[in-house]
Amino acid sequence: MKIQDSEILRRSSVFRFLSDEHFGAIEPLLQEEHYDFGDVIVKQDDPADSFYVLTRGRARALKIKPDAAEIPLGVLKPGDSFGEAALSEGGTRNATVRCSTTVDVLRIDREDFLQLVRRVPELKQYVETTGRNRALQSFLYQFSNFGRLPMPVLRGMIDRLKPVTAEKGNLIIREGDDAGPLYILQKGRARAFAGIDGQERNLAFYREGDFFGELSILNGSPRAASVEAFS
Repeated sequence: MKIQDSEILRRSSVFRFLSDEHFGAIEPLLQEEHYDFGDVIVKQDDPADSFYVLTRGRARALKIKPDAAEIPLGVLKPGDSFGEAALSEGGTRNATVRCSTTVDVLRIDREDFLQLVRRVPELKQYVETTGRNRALQSFLYQFSNFGRLPMPVLRGMIDRLKPVTAEKGNLIIREGDDAGPLYILQKGRARAFAGIDGQERNLAFYREGDFFGELSILNGSPRAASVEAFS
């Protein structure tokens, strides 16, 4: 490995947790690969069998919709890594990475990477957090207008999101309660309803990507309606 590549690797967010011992053990496992402008390094929905650190050039991460439309997820530059989230889950690629310039990367195969993750607790936590954040970023780009926020704002928002699960028929928000958090529906359906003239009336139905609870936050007022998990 080139000295310059080793320095980039050492500064990368994923390998900065490694002790000298672990870093020395991982270096021989890394494979150098070269790609030209327009080449696809990884393709969405392909098996996740390797992890990459970009050492030269730039690439773009893209989400491909069923109609073939492309949703940009971000630009990758030297020191950035990709592929670790899907590796840890043993699934498929959740995005395509395409070269914007000539690109050099360092690649490590799945089994070697997972052995390293098992030996370094800090790396395991990083991979889990990165996987969660990238999945949320991809979801917001695909299903919600929040994906249009400037990247620093979007990342700050993702860092503050906390998962909440509601069983069918349970209330997420109760009418009359004090102002509370905003919710973004990630999976399933929900309905908003309120008591009007002594009767319960449906006000809205929510699906993936919809959000609710924002008016109570903005106005500092009690919840104007209840929201129930519909599925």
